[in-house]
Amino acid sequence: MALKFEKSTEAFLAVLTAVIGADQLGSLGERDFLLDRLTGLELFAGMSRAELSKLLGQVTEKVYDTLPKDAAGLSAAGVSELLAAARAVLSPALQKSLVEVATALSASDQTSTEETALLAQIRSAFGA
Repeated sequence: MALKFEKSTEAFLAVLTAVIGADQLGSLGERDFLLDRLTGLELFAGMSRAELSKLLGQVTEKVYDTLPKDAAGLSAAGVSELLAAARAVLSPALQKSLVEVATALSASDQTSTEETALLAQIRSAFGA
C-alpha cells in the first residue's frame, strides 16, 4: 500500500517522525522539543500539545505500518517513498519550514550519523 497524506500536517509530522527514529533512540527530550517547536508554527495553530502529541502518534504508526523497513528502521526505499509523498502535499514554504524544523530537531540531542544522512536526503528532496 502506497503512503499518501490527506493533510499537510500529516506529511510534515511524518518526515519529522523519521528524523526522531533515524538513530533508533527517540527520546522524550526530542518529543518535547518537537511539540514546543510545532506549537509556534502557523500550520499547527490552534492545536494543543495533547492534540499534537496524539496526531504525532497516529502519523508515526501510519509511517511505520505502511513503509518498508529494515533492521535500522525505515529502509532506503521507505525513506524515498516518505519524502515523495510529503513533497506531493507540502507547499514550497512548508517544505522550507520542514527542513528548518528537521535540522533543529536533529540538533536537539546529539546528531547521529543516521540523522545526518537523513537530513541530507530531506534537504535534497525539498530543494534546500
